[in-house]
Amino acid sequence: MPTVGHPSAVSPAIPHLELELPDDWVAEPGGDALFLAHRSSGGDSAPRLTAYVHTSREVSTDHLLDVLAGEATAHDEGESDPAFEVDIADRTWTGLNVSWLEDGQPVYVVHLVTPMEAGAVTQHVRLTGRVAGPDSESDYELIQQVMETTLVTPMGGGA
Repeated sequence: MPTVGHPSAVSPAIPHLELELPDDWVAEPGGDALFLAHRSSGGDSAPRLTAYVHTSREVSTDHLLDVLAGEATAHDEGESDPAFEVDIADRTWTGLNVSWLEDGQPVYVVHLVTPMEAGAVTQHVRLTGRVAGPDSESDYELIQQVMETTLVTPMGGGA
């Protein structure tokens, strides 16, 4: 009888992920996300950042971005910009900006994804920053600054 475990070849330990948050932000457990970080004031319109790891044998970064773009365009007035690349701490990330209307107000989201080989699978680390409300332009700049502090290290210290 076959067995499965964690960590294993198909379920490797997740990478170490670290970001520097502004002083007025808090970090919380993120449910299905690794964490949720947000400004401590501002309610639902406060900027927030989540992190995920998608583990797969077949899914590519492009496929993951296509799914995220499709989720955005399914919203009222949803739009997706072309993907872009950015280097953060010697690691290349593929980014995607999307937006939509929610309760008549614009929502702006930036996704950054970087693949990491992990034996028999690939782990795609995804950061998602979300801003909404009247301060969304300055909040978007803040989300970018926080994302630029990201350090991600595979388990075992590999590339």
